[in-house]
Amino acid sequence: MDKCIRILIVEDEQVVALDLKRRLTKLGYQVTGMAANGNRALDLAAKETPNVVLMDIHIQGKMDGVEVAAILRKMHNIPVIYLTAYSEEQTLSRAKETKPYGYLLKPFSDRELHVMIQISMERYEKDKLLIKNEQHFRLALEAAHLGTWEMKTEPCEVSLQESREGDLEPLPDWKKFFQSVTKHDRQRIIEFLEKLRACPENDTNEIEFRFNSEAKRDAWYKLYGKAFINKQSGDCQIVGVLQETTQHHRVINRLAQAAAVFKYAAEGIVILKNKHFECANDAFYTITGYRDNDLMNRELPFLTRQFLGSEVYNGIWQRMAQYDSWQGEITAYKSNNEMMYAWLSIARIPVTNDEEDTQCIVMISDITAVREAQEKLSQFAYYDSLTNLPNRRLVMDRLKQALARAARESSLLGVLFIDIDNFKRVNDTLGHKAGDLMLCHISQRMLATLRQSDTFGRLGGDEFVVIVNNADSRDALANIAKKIMHCLSSPIIVEGLEIVPSCSIGISIYPDHSDHHEGLVQMADTAMYEAKDSGRNRFLFYHPSLTQRAAHYLTREHELYIALEKNEFVLHYQPQFSSSDLRITGVEALIRWQHPVKGLLPPAEIVPVAEASGLIVAIGNWVLREACRQLSIWRAIGLTDLRIAVNISVRQFSDNYLPVLIANLLEEYKLPAHLLELEITESCLQNDLVNIACLQQLEKLGVSISIDDFGTGYSCMSSLKNLPIHRLKIDRGFIKDIPQDKNDCAIAAAILALAKELNLEVIAEGIETQEQVDFLAKSACTELQGFLFGKPVVPEQIPDLIKKQLNHIDTPEG
Repeated sequence: MDKCIRILIVEDEQVVALDLKRRLTKLGYQVTGMAANGNRALDLAAKETPNVVLMDIHIQGKMDGVEVAAILRKMHNIPVIYLTAYSEEQTLSRAKETKPYGYLLKPFSDRELHVMIQISMERYEKDKLLIKNEQHFRLALEAAHLGTWEMKTEPCEVSLQESREGDLEPLPDWKKFFQSVTKHDRQRIIEFLEKLRACPENDTNEIEFRFNSEAKRDAWYKLYGKAFINKQSGDCQIVGVLQETTQHHRVINRLAQAAAVFKYAAEGIVILKNKHFECANDAFYTITGYRDNDLMNRELPFLTRQFLGSEVYNGIWQRMAQYDSWQGEITAYKSNNEMMYAWLSIARIPVTNDEEDTQCIVMISDITAVREAQEKLSQFAYYDSLTNLPNRRLVMDRLKQALARAARESSLLGVLFIDIDNFKRVNDTLGHKAGDLMLCHISQRMLATLRQSDTFGRLGGDEFVVIVNNADSRDALANIAKKIMHCLSSPIIVEGLEIVPSCSIGISIYPDHSDHHEGLVQMADTAMYEAKDSGRNRFLFYHPSLTQRAAHYLTREHELYIALEKNEFVLHYQPQFSSSDLRITGVEALIRWQHPVKGLLPPAEIVPVAEASGLIVAIGNWVLREACRQLSIWRAIGLTDLRIAVNISVRQFSDNYLPVLIANLLEEYKLPAHLLELEITESCLQNDLVNIACLQQLEKLGVSISIDDFGTGYSCMSSLKNLPIHRLKIDRGFIKDIPQDKNDCAIAAAILALAKELNLEVIAEGIETQEQVDFLAKSACTELQGFLFGKPVVPEQIPDLIKKQLNHIDTPEG
């Protein structure tokens, strides 16, 4: 051993260092190097790794020997023996802090040096063994999640495993630790410690308790203790270990939870051993109707190769072998052969022993109710609830598929867009229930005329679509349209009434018109509207010019929005005359559009587009405000009895805001309510609670109500009797052929007679000849309006017209 000891000499006096080297060599040691300063000593220690360092305290450089020894101990744990001439107390105190293995005062003999080196190395070897044993003991404690504790009298020191890395931290403050123990367990611990102290030399005792702190919520610990009498001091000493058992309790809790889940879960749970039944929970037996003796040591009936088929069966267990789990839906049968839809989740149970048996858990959910609900939802999602025909979503999906097939087969495909003529009239007069019944009859008739290969669906309302696959020609599509119109030509009895329906049909063709499903439907829709505008009860094929017309419509709609924003609308006024003395009694406000490019445009360029787009409400409200403003101006210059008539659209009349708007305008412009006359169409008088309520509110305001274009609609006589109607306006269509057309004369006379009986005033519009005036005057028509008396003019001309008319009446010749 002596021959193997390698020594580093740290000495700044070279003569002393060489002499020391000679003496060590003589004693049989190996000198690895000599250093005169601290830095050189550290370099040689790192390079040569000596077994011991002989250190002089006073050496060259910034560091003395004590400082170098401290670094060597910390970095390399090399034993240091001081060989120095310094023996004062301060130097000894500094040297002791570095925990040296020897301290020799110069001069010393070879024998003293040899003994010191041998004793130091012997001590160093024992220290290493002690450190190794401590490390092993610490690792064992860490592996077992144990902390040591000791109690001689009152104080106690506890070490606990506080980190996942296995660091043991001493907790000398027993009182602080004790305060984190749950209140219920504190007294138990005190009694446990007192029992240990009172009964030394007994067997090891233990106690388990709960621990709750900010760092550890809901932790568990077990305290093992052993008391004995120290033979040297005679004191009672208590030692033991403290083990954290939180994980153990969690495992127990999880097992209890798993057992509860197994017992009370709504899903069936089965344990398989080598694919064979071993046990199951109550839910499984409830779901399937099986019992233990039906399945014990057998495969589940719905997981056998015979039931699933080899492909599915092999796929399940191949995936289990690869991923240890499988999920999927199967169709199974209960013990009574009742079919059910089941969702299975299979997972392998990890086995901790060396057994070759494989265990699996199978979870079974009965999803029959879910599947049935999904089928119902699918019915709702893809089929019309009224007619049971495919709805828009399913029709569009089938059209996509039909287009793909037509593209592959280079075949002709047709789309027929069908709209029932005048269907709204049925809803308005007979009610929605009757309308629904009519739609069911119509859809069944049309379905009976179509091929099974064709798709017939309802898009909504009274709109239907037919997808004709593999059409022979354009004429074949026309024949289908004719058949549809013919099948609807027979009367339908609805609510005891006989109704003869008709329809308008638009037809688009692939590949002539479009290769996109939405494009084909849109083009057929465009053609259908053209057929409806052309007189209804007919079919038309799509033509590109129809799209141009639709594009013009969209452009015009956009222009109307801009016109309203930029205040491009103006009002012209057409005078209305009393039939008795031809005095101007009022004016009708008529809208015009001062287009920035096309000039002044008539109502026909405004109203149809505004009605269809919904913009008519905003434009109509503007007309009301402008007319009231103009009437206030005329009143300010003395025209105090002039009445003004304003046309109100159906949409505007159905707006709840209309009475509020009129009330505000009357107040804002200080107008007498009876001077404002609202001209409404006959459709406003249908049995609609909203419209009736609006009429009643307008009556309370005091404004006058007249029915425009009377005789062209379907007015209910009870409406004329019971609702606040003040004036009827005979449509110009019944006036233009008077007195030549006897039918028109009869209709006009009948309207005038009806008005007289109901005490209503009548105004006839469209007067162009004196013969018309003479006929109407004889029939007691109260007011007249038409080009014979005056065309619509700008508001500035109205005062002049009234002034001239008054002057004419005041002359003797008048």
